[in-house]
Order: sequence, then structure tokens, then C-alpha cells
Amino acid sequence: MTTEPKTKVYYINLGGSVGNAGAIRYAWRGKKNAYKNIAAGLGVVLAKDTDKGLMFGASSPKPAVVRIGYTAADGSSKSINRFCEPDKLNAVTTGGALNGKKVQIGTVEYNINNVTIKSN
Repeated sequence: MTTEPKTKVYYINLGGSVGNAGAIRYAWRGKKNAYKNIAAGLGVVLAKDTDKGLMFGASSPKPAVVRIGYTAADGSSKSINRFCEPDKLNAVTTGGALNGKKVQIGTVEYNINNVTIKSN
């Protein structure tokens, strides 16, 4: 009996021109539902087996990282980091593209309160 994998391969297009022609496809393996409900807003694509040119493990260039704030079940404010396509940063941070969406942490979904660019 086979089981469904707990992780999936995602990628973000970095650089390129119209229609992402010439873009680098920065790829990584993440938890299966890490980008559920929010992938399109962040510019994250779920890779298919037929996708070519995926680049894993690159230290440069890397996509931007955003901090997604949410309220936990106990009422405390929490946050989680996710990759974001650079072209989508303005839309998710100041444009509210993820307002009304939910972020999935483990098996629980939480309402998104805010999105900011992660700073060290």
C-alpha cells in the first residue's frame, strides 16, 4: 500500500521578462499544505513531474521571505515565514492580497492578520 507524500515540490520564478521568459525557477521541497490557499498570492507554483529547469539548493538568487501574522487558537499573535515572488511583494504587504485568506499550520487553518517583509 502506498501512502501520499507529506511534502511537495514548489517553485518561484525569479527574474525573467514578460511571461517569466528566461526566469530562474527557484525550487524547494515543503510541507504538503504549506502554501494551501495562499500560493497564487505569493507567486508560488506547485511543481509538476514534467517541469524542467528547477533549481534546488541555490544560495543566490533567493526569493523574498515574508512573515505572515495570524492569531492562534489561544488568542496569541504568531507568525510564520513563507517564500514570496519579488513581483508579488507590494501586493501582499501593502495591497492586502492575502486579506481574508487562511494560512495552514500543520492541520489547522488560521486567519491571516498581516503580511510583512521578513527582516533579520
